[in-house]
Amino acid sequence: MNDIYLRMQIAGAQKDEADILSILSDIKTGKLKNDLMLLNYHREVPVSYAASVAFIEKDSAELIVNQIQAVVISFEKITVLKSSHFKRDVIANVNYVNVEKSRIILSTFSYAVVRADRRMSVRVELDEPLTASFFHSKGSLKGKLVDMSLTGVSLSVATDPGITASEEGELDILLPKDSTTVPAKLLKTMNTSDGCRLIFEITPSRTSEVSISQYIFRRQLEIIKELKDHPGVN
Repeated sequence: MNDIYLRMQIAGAQKDEADILSILSDIKTGKLKNDLMLLNYHREVPVSYAASVAFIEKDSAELIVNQIQAVVISFEKITVLKSSHFKRDVIANVNYVNVEKSRIILSTFSYAVVRADRRMSVRVELDEPLTASFFHSKGSLKGKLVDMSLTGVSLSVATDPGITASEEGELDILLPKDSTTVPAKLLKTMNTSDGCRLIFEITPSRTSEVSISQYIFRRQLEIIKELKDHPGVN
């Protein structure tokens, strides 16, 4: 969650939440136009649909949502609310989800920065055993692809290879139907529960960009299909 959303305060936690619930109440009664949208990221793919306010309690709200959104929310237990009436984007915890009835109950509202909104290109999480090799001035390493966009990829490796951030080289990416080699620069290294993750910035050529774009598009379709095939969606 911290990778995508960052909670923030404007007038203090309690005042911010009261203001947010007041706006939702005014949307419910029609005092304010309903332009409410929800946003979640499922396997790095943005999922965003309109929503309406069904009921407001003292510190919670029940919303009517799209079933696809409800499926994602059932996984994440959190969602972002967007409206022109809010001072900033809003993040809320999810207390209850009913996919079949398209209902959710939210609480713990606060303003937020959605870091993923600043991404230059769409990123997708991979579930295939795809690999990539990084060739640099001091040698090479091979890892499993975790996610990918047109501007960056991340690799999972067993141990920290000890490469300095900003090291430049080439990434040889093995896609399902072909392979492509792109200039790459290591941005950072992160320790994980199963080893180490390397984050690269890439600058693909036109040919490489086409190959990567086609794969990302196919992967997006697969992820959306998984959501639509959820047993609660009708």
